[in-house]
Amino acid sequence: MIRLTSVTYRYRRGPVVLQNFTAEFPPGITVILGPNGSGKTTLLKITAGILKPQSGTVEVMGRPPDELRGKIAYIPQTGGLYPWMTVRENIALPLKLQRRSNPEREVESVAESLGISHLLDRYPKEISGGEQQKTLIARALASGAEVWLLDEPLSMIDIDYRREIIQLLKKAGRSMVVITHNVQDAVDLGGYIYIVKGPPLQLVATAAPGQYTDAERLAETAREAFKS
Repeated sequence: MIRLTSVTYRYRRGPVVLQNFTAEFPPGITVILGPNGSGKTTLLKITAGILKPQSGTVEVMGRPPDELRGKIAYIPQTGGLYPWMTVRENIALPLKLQRRSNPEREVESVAESLGISHLLDRYPKEISGGEQQKTLIARALASGAEVWLLDEPLSMIDIDYRREIIQLLKKAGRSMVVITHNVQDAVDLGGYIYIVKGPPLQLVATAAPGQYTDAERLAETAREAFKS
């Protein structure tokens, strides 16, 4: 479980992005659905321990995120791969940091499971957006991270790859928080849905897994929630 209690965060010379924000995200997949600029990415970075709130507490599996190095995988919307490294080297990076005994074998195993073995010796600029997302997922899988935090993982991927990436995420078996502004993606991911608006970020509605199977119904719920 992820728990944020009375979290406040403000960028220097900027508006308050979170103000006394409190929420709990259960195990499994949680989708945070809301418009661009509402504070979703800031929330994700605070949960990952990348940003420190001015006040409030953050707990991931009962501990502060900075005590869980290697247990949390943060997957940004863009720029998650090192451009000077091959796909193979990008996937292997956390394994080398953890000093695993046979990282090459693990890299090849994960790559095969995701169907990207043929990409291992290419560089990020030589592969598509969908293939880059697969590489990021492969790195998260290889790292052994128990909690994944994904920032708009489907935003730059065409429709065919979107379905494939969604299935990969659902099969990964990890607890994850996925932020999106796309209603159809929220429905297809099939987890808990938290509808937010902001800034400052506010939780305005929630839905249980399977409560919405139709994107238009969820969109209508979101529109009504934004009016509140």
